[in-house]
Order: sequence, then C-alpha cells, then structure tokens
Amino acid sequence: MEQPKQRLPQSRNEINRLGSRIKVVLKERSGAREIEIEGNREGLAALAAICSGLARLTPEELRTPANHYHLDEHFWGTEKGSIPLIIWCHEDGWQNGAS
Repeated sequence: MEQPKQRLPQSRNEINRLGSRIKVVLKERSGAREIEIEGNREGLAALAAICSGLARLTPEELRTPANHYHLDEHFWGTEKGSIPLIIWCHEDGWQNGAS
C-alpha cells in the first residue's frame, strides 16, 4: 500500500508557519448562524496558502484525497474550541456563470 502523500507540499512552509493561529467558531445572532474565522497574520496567510494550493490542483488531483484539507483543534493546530472545518476543492456539480 502506498504511503499517503503530503498535501500541498509546495505550500508547506506557509501552511506550517511558526506562530500560526486560527480559530473557527460557529455563532448565532438573532437566529442566524455564522461561521467566524479568527486568526493572526501568520494563521490567515496559512489559510490563504491552503485555499490557493487547493485551487491549483490538477483535474487528476481533484479526484484524489488531496482535494481537501481538515482544520480542527486536533489536526493542523487550530485553537482549542474551534469547530471542525473542511476546505474542499472540486469542479463537478457547479454551473458555469452561476452566482
């Protein structure tokens, strides 16, 4: 069985930047739910590197487990109390020009 490959190796230094802090919180305000992402500069730069790295995947890579990234307090070091967040990239199911 093949060993899992590191996700987004070209962005590894940005994603694993020392001092990165991210917290993902679900808040309710007036009956509406919102997801709030709080972070320091390093943490937000790491989140941006994850998103841009996923956006650069090849069509073949999008059909593999490399097409997503997990963020929660036990994986990738998000702050304690964060709700789990999965960032996916896929092209299927989207309509061209839909907003």
